[in-house]
Amino acid sequence: MIDKVLRTIDEYKLVNNGEKIVVAVSGGPDSVALLLILARIARQMKLSLVAAHFNHLLRGAESDEDENYCRQLCHDYKLPFVCERMDKTKKEKGVSPEDFYRRQRYSFLNKTAKKHNAHKIALGHNMQDQAHTVLLNLLRGSGLDGLKGILPMREGKFIRPLIETTRREIISYLDEEGVAYRLDSSNKSTDYLRNKIRKDLIPLLQAEYNPSIEEKLAQTAKIICAEDDFIKKTVAQISALPHVEMNNDYACLDVQYLQTLHRALRLRLLKTVLENMHSAKQGFSFVHIMAVEKMTGENVSGKSICLPGQITARLEYGKLHLERTVNRPEKSRYEYRLTVPGVVFIKEKGLAVGLQRVTKDYIDRGSNNKVYMDLDKIRPPLVLRNRREGDWFEPLGMRGRKKIKDFFIDRKIPRPQREKVLLLADDLSVLWIERMHMSERVKITDNTRNILEMEIVESENLA
Repeated sequence: MIDKVLRTIDEYKLVNNGEKIVVAVSGGPDSVALLLILARIARQMKLSLVAAHFNHLLRGAESDEDENYCRQLCHDYKLPFVCERMDKTKKEKGVSPEDFYRRQRYSFLNKTAKKHNAHKIALGHNMQDQAHTVLLNLLRGSGLDGLKGILPMREGKFIRPLIETTRREIISYLDEEGVAYRLDSSNKSTDYLRNKIRKDLIPLLQAEYNPSIEEKLAQTAKIICAEDDFIKKTVAQISALPHVEMNNDYACLDVQYLQTLHRALRLRLLKTVLENMHSAKQGFSFVHIMAVEKMTGENVSGKSICLPGQITARLEYGKLHLERTVNRPEKSRYEYRLTVPGVVFIKEKGLAVGLQRVTKDYIDRGSNNKVYMDLDKIRPPLVLRNRREGDWFEPLGMRGRKKIKDFFIDRKIPRPQREKVLLLADDLSVLWIERMHMSERVKITDNTRNILEMEIVESENLA
């Protein structure tokens, strides 16, 4: 038994010599065996152990007896013992009891590990737990992420040295050692789906289909775990490419590139991006992922769908935009009044803009950061700002007006970027659009006498 656990520790690199480990102990056979085995190998691996018991207070006197048993066990083995009782007043609305119990338990374990400067937190999940988890997730319709079951190590901190050990081996070990353990009476209840699987479905599958069904399910989880890890690493590489831009509240993916990916990678990429944006890191079902994929396949600009977590998926000009609207700040409006001559710093853009009056002889036609227009045709006041509702201009070389909104649509400027474009406007209309266009109204002609030179310099290039 101990040799088998050591092989699991070595295969998955669960423990390093000299580490301090918090061992979660409930009093049940799995956690008791885990504590005893780690205590046996502690000297050879130079480990320090701290036993941690969380009393859920769900079974009255029985819960208190579990706590007393764990305390006495640790006293007998001369191990540090930490205990905490659940505070039911902390329960949040909308959180299921099972989820609340789990959050409280893990909060206690994390707090204990931090207090004792522990490197790892050991949990007593065994092979049967693995098999039941895989079957439970299969019934729920999970993909690879769910069918890989319980990981031997999670977050580089939570370890499960018994994950490849059977309950039969655990009980046999405790009997040989003459160590008692507690049994949780709530495990007999079939109110929870996991208990129904363990008490009803697994025995049926063992009797009618495969006596080794639990071992086979655990084996399947091990295979899927390796394949899932490969896909996850591949998706991480894809996410670092220029075709994918993402942060906590916004993501932009190139639709054409998405279509070149194998469908398995495309679906996983969409799932990963969405879950990274969701505050609860969950809530997306197969239906949601498929809806986004279908939308990208149709690639109809302007189409959008609403997703969990107040996320909107929107297609614009070959780009898939995913945006969270939770606590999204209001659109930033800025405006700077100009004088000629004069200099103004646009902090929202990180630009310095200088204006001066020049003659035709001083026009720098080779400059990429200077703009020239007929000063006498400008109607003060002159301002630099971002767009406003109803903005229009007269496109250079064309007759008639055009709304700035329509101009951005024609140029396929994504909606989130439109508020960032810098505009020069006077009292009548927009005169210049950053890096794009100038108004016909203020173009320089043979009759022009006074010329306005506007020079734009990025702040990092300022002396």
